Amino acid sequence: MDAMVLGLVLFFGVHALPLLPGVRPRLIEVLGRWFYLGLYSLVSLAGLSLMVQGYQQIEPQTLWPAVAAGRPLAMALMPLALILVVAAYLPTFIKAKARHPMLIGVALWAGIHLLANGDLASTLLFAPFLIYALLDMLLTQPRKTLIPVRKPQLLYDILAVVFGLMAYGALLLSHGHLFGAAVI
Repeated sequence: MDAMVLGLVLFFGVHALPLLPGVRPRLIEVLGRWFYLGLYSLVSLAGLSLMVQGYQQIEPQTLWPAVAAGRPLAMALMPLALILVVAAYLPTFIKAKARHPMLIGVALWAGIHLLANGDLASTLLFAPFLIYALLDMLLTQPRKTLIPVRKPQLLYDILAVVFGLMAYGALLLSHGHLFGAAVI
């Protein structure tokens, strides 16, 4: 449980920095853009790694019965969640139309996993992601990203769909090995 809590604090702590007025620009000014991005990424990755480790250490404890349609719903909606996440990093029409494709994808991923699992470990992992994504969408204005913004092109939407579906296929095949819960 300690690894899970530390991972959550690290991951969401670093993700809260851009929400604090003036903190991100000041850190970039002091550290430099690339060092800031690298440090941000490393702390995020460390947090994710600790969350996965902590998830595996939590004793199985059912909080509520999993929703019967949760697993089929996850199988149906995960491709969309992954396509949205990929689209957030490309100059897509999806990104141009959906205000926060990354956050929508994360909220979708977390929400359907909460429906498909009713255990303590899953709740501790997925509920904070769902809450964070929803709050971030509600409370933040679109902010300038550190990634240059280009004009949307259909090719990138196609690539987002292709890479999102490839990621989904890879997750289907490796979910059991990576996370201890085989999907197929």
